[in-house]
Amino acid sequence: MGWTKEQIEPLSPEKRETLFDNARAKGTPEAQQIIDIMIEHDLLVRSGGGLPREHPTIQTIEEVIRSDEGRAAGKEASDQGLPAMAGVDHMLTAELGSRYGDHDTTSWAGTLMAEVMNETGYVQTKKKPMPEGSVAKTAAFFEPRS
Repeated sequence: MGWTKEQIEPLSPEKRETLFDNARAKGTPEAQQIIDIMIEHDLLVRSGGGLPREHPTIQTIEEVIRSDEGRAAGKEASDQGLPAMAGVDHMLTAELGSRYGDHDTTSWAGTLMAEVMNETGYVQTKKKPMPEGSVAKTAAFFEPRS
């Protein structure tokens, strides 16, 4: 017998995350059913309100930021004196719509952008306000390593 939404929902965030991780590791059709239920009903939110890196929304954020277009946009924004996130914030909004901006998604985006910028040879110097109209409100500024 498989799991149902009604059985998963009352579990603590930690137990849901463990269930999700175990289902991903198994890779069986029954395990995929658990994953699908948890994603469909937004049951992967951690106790602090955020999503784990393995969540499909966070995976999409990482794909956008790590894409050639995302990397170039982050670098270009930094070279123009803006936070690197200024280059991809609109891309994330276009890709994710209302799923970008809650459940700690802007924080994940900043973390992932920092990874990309460090890999590109930039160093974080400070936080700056994002341009008007951005979903993220502040983000890290990067400069080329000297």
